[in-house]
Amino acid sequence: MVVPYGDPSEQQARKNAFDCGEYGLGCCTNSLELGCDCVGHIKYFDGNMCTSRGELLIIKNAVCLHEEDAGILWKHTDRRLNTPEVRRSRRLVISSIATIENYEYGFYWYLYQDASIHFEVKLTGVLSVGALPADKESA
Repeated sequence: MVVPYGDPSEQQARKNAFDCGEYGLGCCTNSLELGCDCVGHIKYFDGNMCTSRGELLIIKNAVCLHEEDAGILWKHTDRRLNTPEVRRSRRLVISSIATIENYEYGFYWYLYQDASIHFEVKLTGVLSVGALPADKESA
């Protein structure tokens, strides 16, 4: 992901970060917490990787696995008897979050009962902003 700040000022013009490519997602992976990053009955997996020096880096609870409700899978109401039948869909969620400077990148794989797999990336964090003197206008 490229983050072009587009500010021509002296301090900001050099900023054009390639967040995932320059920093690497693996070593920036968060240790996930119950109730905050993942909810429900959860299985955590540690992340094992090499540092730039070739040393082992273990990130505790780097990946979260849990099951969650995914809405109505099937529903039918018999109009004559007014009896509804509903089946809920469940999905298995595998997730991990990496923090690179100001930004968080959440990665979510959804495995559904019909064998479909969906992937989602959620971006969040704190915007990097620059201040201007009161007598100066932005570009």
